[in-house]
Amino acid sequence: MAGIHLHPHDILDEGMDNILARIAAMHDVDHLFVEINTIFERNPYPTGILPHNPRHESVMGTGTLHIHTQPGDTRLAQRPDPGIEQGADPLMRVKEATHSSRFRVVPWANILNGDFTGEVENNQVIDFKGRPVEHWLCPNGPDVADFWQHTFAALKQRYGYDTFLIDRIRFPDWAGKTVNPAGLFSCFCPHCSAAMRQQGLAPEAVKQRLHALADALNGGDFDTPVDALLNEPLLQQWQVFRQRSVSRLVAKIRASAGQVGGITLWLDLWPPAYSWLLGQDYHELTRHAATLKHFPYHKLGGGADVQGLINHFAHDAAQQERAFAAFKRLFRLPYELSYQDFKARGFPIDFVAWQNNQVRQQSQPGTFIYSGIQMWNLPADQLIEAVDAARQSACDDLLYYCYGWADQALFDAISAHNAKGN
Repeated sequence: MAGIHLHPHDILDEGMDNILARIAAMHDVDHLFVEINTIFERNPYPTGILPHNPRHESVMGTGTLHIHTQPGDTRLAQRPDPGIEQGADPLMRVKEATHSSRFRVVPWANILNGDFTGEVENNQVIDFKGRPVEHWLCPNGPDVADFWQHTFAALKQRYGYDTFLIDRIRFPDWAGKTVNPAGLFSCFCPHCSAAMRQQGLAPEAVKQRLHALADALNGGDFDTPVDALLNEPLLQQWQVFRQRSVSRLVAKIRASAGQVGGITLWLDLWPPAYSWLLGQDYHELTRHAATLKHFPYHKLGGGADVQGLINHFAHDAAQQERAFAAFKRLFRLPYELSYQDFKARGFPIDFVAWQNNQVRQQSQPGTFIYSGIQMWNLPADQLIEAVDAARQSACDDLLYYCYGWADQALFDAISAHNAKGN
């Protein structure tokens, strides 16, 4: 039941015959997770080329929608990709190519991050300084769940799919089009502020404390913010508020989508090391979805742009080491690892099993867990090492990220490894 991610440019540039032939040779993949709306991310990330794309060396995501839908009268919409407006339909190409095949298709939707239109101002994320966080919708935005319920209903009607992997169900992290750590200190939109007050949490007090932490970070004091985020009751209450906000959004989308009948949501989450700070609570989220994927990409620090964050605040080697030590303490990463070693090798391989086991412990009983496998920017032996580490841990199967970024040597390595029955 292993899966692999496909992006729209893979489908349009390479064609499904080539894609399915290459995936079939892996032996273990029968789920295709097809992205229906892009984020503002370079493909591949952060550097390199698309090794088997005949048309593009790299592709920059533009936050646009790559499906044909008529979602009805909603206050929010997502800007359609120009290719869709010109007649391209990558998801329909996948549907036609996989008809009567062993492959199951799961559309993959980025819920809160993209190029949205309509009532964006009333649904956007506002940081602690009162600034909109570009291209991010708030989990407490009043129109978000309705927009996605209508989108999923229209998608089911046109394409026939009823299971969707929902991604970007969180508050902003520090990366994106640019490195912006201020996005972490959000959201203080009118809807969040009102909800905080209802729960006995004073938004002005939280903002005041976050201003002080931002000043400390900008002044090179990394330990004070770590101590505060880990220990201060006010900030712990704020973190719980954010987690409840995201869980409530997923529950609303599930409930409203369920009204059209038979729609199931799967979750794409950050690994537990980081998820708590971004508003993701595995225990509560898995009440609303029985399948999830997270991405313990140890070579990249768990999928987080660790170097982007460290280099934003630290500008010489000594300062970078202090910042990285604080980073490890904040996220309880138990590694005697210097920043220079991390840049060269990432986290130790045991990060994969550790995070998978944490997911199992934090999720509801019976949750089906995909372990994300980094399938780019690493040699074949390290790919196999990650596959083995995941299979020996508490996950149920693997989800490779991603098809278009992986060179042929990595496909060949997986093929040979699986052919041996590993």
